[in-house]
Amino acid sequence: MLSFSRELQFVAFEAPSFKRKSLSTAVSAIVMSVAATTGYAQTEVDESTQDQIAALEEIVVTGTLIRGAEVAGSQTIGISADDIVLSGAATSNELLGSLPQVSNFFNQQPEQDTRGAARNTLNRPNLRNLPGINDASGATTLVLVDGHRMAPMGIGQSSFDPDFIPGIAIERVEVITDGGSSLYGADAVGGVINFITKRSFDGVQVDFGYDFGDEYGAWDASILAGTSWEDGNGYIAYSKSERDAVLNRDVDWAKRGNWNEDGTVLTPQGVECISPVGSLESWNYLNIPGVFSGWTNNPGAGAGQITALGEPCDADASASYIPEQNREWLFASVTQDLNEGVAFDLKAHYGERRLILNQYPLGDAITGSNPNDLGLTPDTNGGSSVYQLPSVGFSYGANPAYRHQNNELFIQAWGLTPELTIDLEGSWQLRNTMHYGRSNNYSVTPESDRALALDYVQNDSLDPANIAGADAAVINDILDFQSNDQTIQEMFFVRMIADGDIVEMPAGMLRAAVGVEFSQDRARKRQGDTARGTRSGLLFNEDSRDVKSVYAELSVPVLENLNLSLSVRNDDYSDFGQTTNPNIGFTYEPAEWISIYGHWGESFNAPTILDRLAEGRVVGFYPGAAPGVPDLGLRDPNRTDAINVEGSGGDLKPQTAEIYAFGVEVEPVEGLMFTANYYEIDFMDLLGSVDPTSAEAVRLNPSNFIFNPTQEQLDLFLAQLVNGEDYADIDVSALGVIVDRRISNTESAELKGLDFGVSYYHNTDAGTFSYSLSGNKQLDFIITSNGVELDQLEYDVGDLTMAASLGWERKNMRAHLNFRYSEGFNTSNAVNQSSVDDYLVTDLLLGYEFQSDGGFTDGLSLNLRVSNLFDEEPPMHRRNQQNNYAFWTEGRLFKLGISKSFN
Repeated sequence: MLSFSRELQFVAFEAPSFKRKSLSTAVSAIVMSVAATTGYAQTEVDESTQDQIAALEEIVVTGTLIRGAEVAGSQTIGISADDIVLSGAATSNELLGSLPQVSNFFNQQPEQDTRGAARNTLNRPNLRNLPGINDASGATTLVLVDGHRMAPMGIGQSSFDPDFIPGIAIERVEVITDGGSSLYGADAVGGVINFITKRSFDGVQVDFGYDFGDEYGAWDASILAGTSWEDGNGYIAYSKSERDAVLNRDVDWAKRGNWNEDGTVLTPQGVECISPVGSLESWNYLNIPGVFSGWTNNPGAGAGQITALGEPCDADASASYIPEQNREWLFASVTQDLNEGVAFDLKAHYGERRLILNQYPLGDAITGSNPNDLGLTPDTNGGSSVYQLPSVGFSYGANPAYRHQNNELFIQAWGLTPELTIDLEGSWQLRNTMHYGRSNNYSVTPESDRALALDYVQNDSLDPANIAGADAAVINDILDFQSNDQTIQEMFFVRMIADGDIVEMPAGMLRAAVGVEFSQDRARKRQGDTARGTRSGLLFNEDSRDVKSVYAELSVPVLENLNLSLSVRNDDYSDFGQTTNPNIGFTYEPAEWISIYGHWGESFNAPTILDRLAEGRVVGFYPGAAPGVPDLGLRDPNRTDAINVEGSGGDLKPQTAEIYAFGVEVEPVEGLMFTANYYEIDFMDLLGSVDPTSAEAVRLNPSNFIFNPTQEQLDLFLAQLVNGEDYADIDVSALGVIVDRRISNTESAELKGLDFGVSYYHNTDAGTFSYSLSGNKQLDFIITSNGVELDQLEYDVGDLTMAASLGWERKNMRAHLNFRYSEGFNTSNAVNQSSVDDYLVTDLLLGYEFQSDGGFTDGLSLNLRVSNLFDEEPPMHRRNQQNNYAFWTEGRLFKLGISKSFN
């Protein structure tokens, strides 16, 4: 289970002891307690264990650069390799989803919402529920591997996805909440998550898992093989997994559409259907001498009535709820002591992930020309002063020549990290680290050539009401079209960190660390429409930047029971300049059973190169989607089409934060621990874009929502965009809104919250029993936009998340019940609904480890996890044209795992 002590303590199969001791003392206690619970207790700690403890004294834990130093002033969460096994998590992000502090994964889908995945291709944890996680390309939670950055990934994003670290190679995970830029630089606002890989491994380990549910199927397999030689070790880890798609139609709670007024009937919203769906809009001819003469659809003139034709289809039912996914990872490590005091490490990784996003067969919606454009008069309209303007939506899937293709997302990433460690005079040590990494990220979205389709309609080669009758060559020509988006990102960095003792003070040793670092980021990006199967004709835009950094840390023993930590870092960016971020932390232990800590610091998130490359462009034209944008009564109800524009809004500044945190840990008796941690984050100059589903965003950002645009407004707007001319033929009379979602520094936020936890374990003749409860309570979440404060906790956000566990272990058997609770909330955007219920999910974990007998079962273990044991559906949240559930679940899944070790 998870340890919520600031001091990193990793306990296999039981709750942690949480004592505020030196790391070596804590580890010694853990070794003894684990031995006792597994039946292998010895009278004394053997020599190898003492060696391990001595080695651990040299470990640099996350939150400090000084070997053997405890983290002063910050809350630390530790997850051990055994915790990973007990969690049953298939991916690193699923593992992080067990932490209440990782707000966007806890009782949520631990990967991107499939509706935005074409641009937001990464699965990024978000500590502290910081705003803008999917708006800016950079992250506000820093992910490290072995204490250093990795090359960024993503199409429209630029950060590292934890899922690219194979679980079989992970030794532990360390999480520091609330800041970290004074040591690690950009992105450490919500905190730092550090994945520590195994330093060495001997033997062979093979893992296999199979997951299944009502409509769900997945499997994963891993192998880890390593060997030691004189003064060195090497191992290689390989993992592969495959997952079948689950569609919205496969789960009861994933339906989308429009609700009736009392929220009892949900009507599908698809208009581009196999059976055409259309409408007739009435236009009346008026002749008022000297005032107006012509056709109008103005309701004030008795016109504008809409007559629906056909039945909308449930196109959303064919979309992915959980997309098909294939993944492969490779990780290798070599360590070698070159001579006394000099060690060399080399680690390499390669990974790729392919997602297939299902969709309804492609279609289009076409509106005829209005009678004014056609030059009609009542006489040429058959003598009638009423003209019915037709609009029709259809799917090309009705034609036998249609060949379906889904949206495909692909990420490939690799990197090399050599490190040379040199023991200097006295206690000082110099660590020299270099990293080069590269990622190739692309998406291919099949589309129709709308302009070509209009041409075929006009020359009578395509009848929207009879797509099945069109010639195969016409259909193939229209569908020989795809949207491409490709980003290649590279990072190179080199750093030197020296740490050691400075002087013996009355209360202990004054220690320090100093570091210098140089990094270079480079990105190439191209996007556009081409014929299917090719994107070679698209040109890359390219940019790069350098970052030079210096930083220092002091560990000051003020009193025997009071430790002070001081750190500061300066980063000099070649594009936007310098930023300096300090941090001050303390830990005070007035008695052995209580520890009080706190810190103040500043952190930042830098705009990425992709922000500079993100030219403004139309990313979607959506017939019939305008009603999904709250219009505050401004939109003409007869104009239902929408345009979405994204990209960069100009010169961007870093997002900055000032952070306070204070906490306490109390262990009144052995095995019983209480923890609490209060934090405040003032987050400024937020990089973000408007939310097109938020009425507050519409009210506070009127320039970003152009309702009922004129032809002149549309032309001027499209002229600013790199692909604006591709949309010049849009019928402006049907265009209800232009949504401008280009990124800019627009807002600020203030967040306050409380982490809390209690745990207890005790040994009995029947085994070891453990109990734990931890949670996060958001106290305040205020966003200030254009001078107006908005309370983000008032509606549509639950402010309490909790995780609990009941565990039992005896010798080679274990059983755990884990609970994940998310509080409900009041809602302002639902149909005939004022609140959303709480959500509680229960997981069952069973494990059996065969006792050593020298036969095949030696080193064999079995695990069963039943996820969502009681098959709890997420609570209803009735929102038109959006997901109609709050929170997220796969439903009840059975996850079988088997592991075999060979020595």
